[in-house]
Amino acid sequence: MKFAKINNELTVSDQITIENLKEIQAQGYKTIFCNRPDQESEGQLAFSVIEKEAQSLGIKAIHQPVIGGQISDDDIAQFSCNFEVAQKPVFAYCRTGTRCSTLWALSHAKILPIDEILSKAQIAGYDLSPLIDRLNSLK
Repeated sequence: MKFAKINNELTVSDQITIENLKEIQAQGYKTIFCNRPDQESEGQLAFSVIEKEAQSLGIKAIHQPVIGGQISDDDIAQFSCNFEVAQKPVFAYCRTGTRCSTLWALSHAKILPIDEILSKAQIAGYDLSPLIDRLNSLK
């Protein structure tokens, strides 16, 4: 698991394990987003297992599975709504963290400058420059 901090409200990561949840809690995260469909890859831990353990640690867990490369406007709107009401900071994970950072970027296109979105993602290790046209279309 890698912690890739986008900003003070969001950190993204690749797939997490049950063992990672205590570290996530210790670092003060209040909400976990999973943007991965269950059974996307062999051996992947089911969201329900993560959710149960997260709840036992006092962390809310939200499952919003999306398919990489197929993020719809509805996915963006749902992420935006989930993020807006989530207790911060949020820890989001998927297979590599790219879907999570992409959802954040697209959901913030109307409220943050595109250069700032791309810069924050780049600093966290995600090149979202291929999204420039879509980000601009959401302005």
